[in-house]
Amino acid sequence: MLTAGLLSACLPATTGPRMDDLHAVPEAQWQPLALLTHSALPAGRVLPLAEAARRAPVGSLIVGCQRVRAVYGECTHITRKVSEAALSEETGPIGTGARLRPLDSLQSRDLIVVLDSGVRPQHWAAMNAEVARLQGAPYLLGGQLNAFDCATYQNALQRAMGLPEAVPYDPQWRAYLPLGALSAPTNTLLWAGVGPNVPPAAQLDVPTPAR
Repeated sequence: MLTAGLLSACLPATTGPRMDDLHAVPEAQWQPLALLTHSALPAGRVLPLAEAARRAPVGSLIVGCQRVRAVYGECTHITRKVSEAALSEETGPIGTGARLRPLDSLQSRDLIVVLDSGVRPQHWAAMNAEVARLQGAPYLLGGQLNAFDCATYQNALQRAMGLPEAVPYDPQWRAYLPLGALSAPTNTLLWAGVGPNVPPAAQLDVPTPAR
């Protein structure tokens, strides 16, 4: 415990929302920094998680958050919706490399944040070509070429489409953190999807989707 405490004391402050502290504020009062520092979501853009995933446009970025946290916070992953039923992402050091995953794999998250990073239908061909080219690309572990973490993989797709990188470098953590996408000036929050395990204390008035 002492070692863990000393290690934590040497690290920068954690980044992003805490699932137990999520709350909604009027959209007119909300700014992206409020999610990072105060776990605040814009009330008019909060949906059940599955509905937010369904509404996410093809090409949009999706940041995934859950209580199982990394040292830098609870938002540990970023993926991209590449069709109505599929995501493309770098799967991590114990995964199978960059690959497609079903959209419903997002159901394991407690919160998803859907971002518009500038992708439009005219970009889809370039996006899909780069997804195919990078299929199976390994997880970045030590400076090897053509390897990625989940954030740098999405930046590679952005570059292939002629768009600005969507995830900025965090100089404090010396890494590309998934939730950093929310602070990029070229990205816009579309939807926040809240999972069923987020506690009532979050005080989120999540609407029931119309049938």
